[in-house]
Amino acid sequence: MDLFESLAKKRACRSFVKDPVAEEDLKKLLYAFSRAPTASNRPYRHCLVVDDPRVIRAVRQVSPSLLADPPMIFIIFTDLTVATARVGRVGELSSLVDSGAAGENVLLAATALGLGSQFTMISAQAGIQTVLGLPDHCRVDLVIPLGTPDGPVKSVKAAAGGNTIHFNQYGVRRDGY
Repeated sequence: MDLFESLAKKRACRSFVKDPVAEEDLKKLLYAFSRAPTASNRPYRHCLVVDDPRVIRAVRQVSPSLLADPPMIFIIFTDLTVATARVGRVGELSSLVDSGAAGENVLLAATALGLGSQFTMISAQAGIQTVLGLPDHCRVDLVIPLGTPDGPVKSVKAAAGGNTIHFNQYGVRRDGY
């Protein structure tokens, strides 16, 4: 599947079969994660792969926004000490953008592989840090459930007026866009 087909087919998946993600697919997902940029090309982003059902259950307990019960979760997190030491004060904010880029790579790769996925954010940092054994200087940016969808994944139409495109200045539009 090419990039544009993946973009067209990508959907948020909240229902998965229990089958594990194939090892070959895991390697491809991790490759997609690793190909995302970071500010100043400095590595400070991490991926923690969770496939232990007990740990997934614990993550779900501290993260009410994680509605899915997937066979695998990617936790994308930032070492804030390294981010600020290597990039400066902007590292704490730019790392959020970098995590989003890595997450989007993973979602597109999952779609290309026929897997379901979605973005989930964390509000309970202390809880998820405890569950995953992360040190205090690490911030969880994204939780991405992954697995084979349990049935067709439906498209949700974007709200009217969202994702507005402007040309050269705010409010300037072109016909056809």
